[in-house]
Amino acid sequence: MNKAPAQKTDNGTKSGQTRREKREELSRRRRLAAPFFLIMGTLMVIAFIIPLRPTRSYSEKRALAAFPDFSVETLISGEYFDGISAWYSDTFPGREWWIRAASAMDALHGFSDVTIYGELGTADAIPSPPGYTESTENPETPKPTPEATAPPTPEVAETSPPTESVEHWGGIDAGEDAEVIFGTVLQIGDSAFAYYGFSQYNADRYVGMVNACADIMAEKDIQVYDVLIPTSVGVLVSSDDMEKIKCSDQGASISYMFGAMNDNVCKVNIFNTLIAHNDEYLYFRTDHHWTALGAYYGYEQFCAVAGFEPVPLEDYGALEFPGFKGSYYWSCNQNSRLREDTVYAYEGNTFPWPVLTDMSGADSSAKYMTFLGGDHPLTVITNEDLPAADNCVLIKDSFGNPFAPYLSQHYHNVYIIDYRSYSAMTLRHFVDYYEVDAVIFAESLAMAQGDGTLDLLEWFCA
Repeated sequence: MNKAPAQKTDNGTKSGQTRREKREELSRRRRLAAPFFLIMGTLMVIAFIIPLRPTRSYSEKRALAAFPDFSVETLISGEYFDGISAWYSDTFPGREWWIRAASAMDALHGFSDVTIYGELGTADAIPSPPGYTESTENPETPKPTPEATAPPTPEVAETSPPTESVEHWGGIDAGEDAEVIFGTVLQIGDSAFAYYGFSQYNADRYVGMVNACADIMAEKDIQVYDVLIPTSVGVLVSSDDMEKIKCSDQGASISYMFGAMNDNVCKVNIFNTLIAHNDEYLYFRTDHHWTALGAYYGYEQFCAVAGFEPVPLEDYGALEFPGFKGSYYWSCNQNSRLREDTVYAYEGNTFPWPVLTDMSGADSSAKYMTFLGGDHPLTVITNEDLPAADNCVLIKDSFGNPFAPYLSQHYHNVYIIDYRSYSAMTLRHFVDYYEVDAVIFAESLAMAQGDGTLDLLEWFCA
């Protein structure tokens, strides 16, 4: 069989491409690749410049990995280079932007009215309060009320609200999709909420801690108040929808805990009051805290129990800090359907700056720090206009921050202790040293049933 003769090029080669053409093609590819490798090299150099790398993730609310300290031991074991690898991947410049971009891409896949983040907890059944009989309103099935009930006295714990009025209800409608089981954080429309589950064991621990503290303070002639602050899901989501999303009823939880407390504890039940105002801006949509308005209604109820005349809200000057994106915004992967919040603060004659801090230029996730400048082990507000008034100590988590300034309208010194970080002395020594006349507990209902919370409070209040 005859073979077809190979086609020769003008330089005598059998290739379909001349050597010159090959060199030109290779040169062209190098020219095209050079900018890419130059950019990659520049980015690599920039990425290793430590001062340019972020040290904290606002989206994840945590400190990022630090560059490891060198030692011979970590070098030999390999931990040093593992640390560099963790630091490099955790603190790459522009990391927050990439997280936002990823969230935006996820949002293109579709959305529903209700979105689940996390895993469902297991709640205990809520017992009836001590002294409950069949003739009383069943606290396990509370219903919102169109009007606030009378304020609780120190001796009597209010039960949950009575009959629900559909016309009045101003909270959130979870819709048909609420029939699914939700997790730690759930999103309904443009708002996010946290799952709440009642813990019988920890509720009893909290009650025992408060009762023991009240007995100790009674020997010193110091009054103890307890303000259990509901979270947004318990106030804004209707009773029927709370059952759909497998959340425990917060009104019943508070009734049980207050019903088990001793008579020497002044119980400030703010649940009914907040229900009556749940068509107002009581809680943030993108954050787990209540607003300064919600805290004001809690303050009004405290005054009713403590015997004070509350300062009307219209007597305060309003401060406004828009563009707030709180903890839920990041928990929900920065979902674009969540509506940005505005932080409102109410400035009184006796607590201007720095009790309320100007956060207009702060990062969008930090604006809640307008209240007391954030969480600190000990903060003191002194009202020089009330030199003869009593002193109080507020034992709080971050829910107490917008609540604390209102107390300065009635006390000379308001000592504000964040039990999560204060360790200078125990409460019984603190009240003696600072001549305290009243002890006020103000924590979110969820935090009051946390193991870590109770460990710290039991130590501090022993």
